[in-house]
Amino acid sequence: MDTFDSLPIAAEIFGEKSGNYLCMHGGISPNMRSRKDIDNIDRKAEPPMSGLFCDLLWSDPLEDKHARRKTFTENPERQCSYYYGLEPVKRILASGGYNSILRAHQMKIDGYDAHRWGGPNAWPTVVTIFSAPNYENAGNKGAVLVLENGKFNIKQYQEV
Repeated sequence: MDTFDSLPIAAEIFGEKSGNYLCMHGGISPNMRSRKDIDNIDRKAEPPMSGLFCDLLWSDPLEDKHARRKTFTENPERQCSYYYGLEPVKRILASGGYNSILRAHQMKIDGYDAHRWGGPNAWPTVVTIFSAPNYENAGNKGAVLVLENGKFNIKQYQEV
């Protein structure tokens, strides 16, 4: 637990060529106005069942078909936190000059999901990367994201 409590709750990636990204395990929160709100979290505390700390760990993006119409809605799948949509994501991206939010924690059959809430050709506002292949025998791929030389690449892999 001491090691877990020492890990950062979120990270910023600033790239000259590849853009700027806000990264976390889960997602954003209605209690978050900017990245600076993250600095005020007591990282050594036990994660609560509500609030910004909880949401950074457990919130999930809405399904693409709902994301443009909603901001936040309860997340019964997690029994805490929220689902979030396009408008609050756009606000956070603008407040920090980010290209996208990069997150994990949600199994995706292809190992990733690029949420293109602005349309099929839009840059993804949220990208989910799930690195555990065949999670709970689901047959899913794992994936990692590589930002290198101004390029944004997702590499998929199978369980061996």
